[in-house]
This record gives sequence, C-alpha cells and structure tokens, in this order.
Amino acid sequence: MLNSETNKCLRSLAAASLLIFGYSANAAVNDVLPADFFPLATGTTTFAVYAYERQMSGPYSRGKKLLDGELSSQIIALRVGHFIEVAGMQVSLVSVLPWSQNAVSPAPLARALGEEARGIGDLRFGATGWLLANRESGEYLGITSLLFIPTGDYDSRQVLNVGENRYKFTLNGGWIKPLGSGVIFELLPEVAWFGDNTNYAGGRRLVQKAAYTVSSYLRYRASPNWQFHLGGQVNRGGETRINAVDQRNAPENSRWMLGTTYLTEDKSHQWILRVARDTEVKHGFKTDNEIMLRYLKMF
Repeated sequence: MLNSETNKCLRSLAAASLLIFGYSANAAVNDVLPADFFPLATGTTTFAVYAYERQMSGPYSRGKKLLDGELSSQIIALRVGHFIEVAGMQVSLVSVLPWSQNAVSPAPLARALGEEARGIGDLRFGATGWLLANRESGEYLGITSLLFIPTGDYDSRQVLNVGENRYKFTLNGGWIKPLGSGVIFELLPEVAWFGDNTNYAGGRRLVQKAAYTVSSYLRYRASPNWQFHLGGQVNRGGETRINAVDQRNAPENSRWMLGTTYLTEDKSHQWILRVARDTEVKHGFKTDNEIMLRYLKMF
C-alpha cells in the first residue's frame, strides 16, 4: 500500500507522464535525428519508419525516486515528407502517424496511472523552411513548425494514454555547421505550446506551460556511407496545472544519445541506429534504456 504523501505525489506526477509518440514528458516533443535539417533536392519524397523500445523507471519527485515502478513503451511511427520550393526558399512538408503500446507496473503504480495504453497516436502536420542552405560550405539553418491534432486513442478514465486529447504546436530550429576533419556540429532548440485537455483523468482540466528543449549532436563522417554521432539534450519548463492547482512537476531532465548512420551507395536508403538514456530527472519517469531504429527511403 502507498501512503497518502506518496499517493499525492503520484497524482501530481501523473500529468508529467502523458505519452505522445510514445514519449514521456521527460523528452523533447519532436525527436530530431542527426542530419534531419539537411535539405534534400526539390521534388524529393521521403518515407520513414521509426521503431523504439524504451524502458523507464520511477516516478521521481524533486530528484528522488518515489517508487520502483516501471513504464515500458514500444513505438512504431510512419513519417512522409516532400521537398518543394516556395519563393526561392526550400521547404519540406511532413506528416507523422505514430502507434504505441505502453505498460506500467507494479500494481500500485498501475492503479494510479493506468495499467496499459495502446493504439494510434495524434496526427501531426508541419513544414520546414531553410533560411540558409549553403551546399558549398555545408552550413544549413532551418525552422520547423508542427501542429499536433488530437486524433489519437484516448481514455479519460486514466492518466496513461497514447493520445493527448489536446492540440499542441511546436517550433524547432536546426543549425548544421561543419567543423572540419569530417566533424559536423548540430544545434537543435525546440519550444512547445500546449492546448488544454478538458477531459483529463476523470473530467478535470489539464493546463500546461510552454516547454523548452535544446538538443545537440556531434557527427563524424567516417566515410561517404558511414557516420557516427554523440548527442545531448536538456529539457526545461512544461509544468502543469490540474483544475487550477499548480502541480510543480517540470521534468527538468538531461539525456545523452549515441548512434550511427548508414547510407547506401545509391543514396536512396538510410538507416539510423541510436541508443539513449537519461542522466538525471527531477520529476516524472527516467529513461534507463532506449533503442531506436529508423529506416528512410528517398524517392
């Protein structure tokens, strides 16, 4: 049995445990991978399949683990993009459809959040425009806007869900800068704004403040076909209010990522394998192990 203080903390942390695209609130809303802000030729269409396996533990409150709980997620997502030119600027249009299944244990935590959730996630539509695309120097600067539509599976009787039952809008920046000797630096900031969920966990109103993320990668081009990358990410903001009560539950977490990219000789197929984990978390769940595989086909 959980004591009253722990139960209260679990309810408070519940709002930080929302899932979208299989992610807990401890991660950036958009998972930007190395070279995602590299613009392809006008007229190119891309089709990508993402597969994630993630194991999380917690929940945490003020940096301390409240319970030896587990939250596991398996995610599949489909992403379609198309590159066009608008007023001389290169633009990429994109749509994403995710599916995930998520399970919570042990029983006391499952009763607080929901034992499992599976189904189709919220659709997202967006566009990237490149303010700078210098193919000679290899420097690029792009801005992405994405709108999340509340079309995903949602059960208001529990906290754990695939869909969020609210609109969401994000702005992402991407700067790619070669440093020489095959090393490439990437800086990827993100700001996310959230609509209200008026039917949250039993009909309550969930309000969330803006969330801020900064991700960065260092890539090493070992050959024309192979690259390796090391990355880090810091998340801040995103506190929630439930029925006008401040939950004081900003995740405030940091994570690292390590992986490799393979591009086929004809440059039409790309594979990315990445592992990641949180190094610290203040509120919510901590990602202990994450494995991601992405296949990208370019037409």
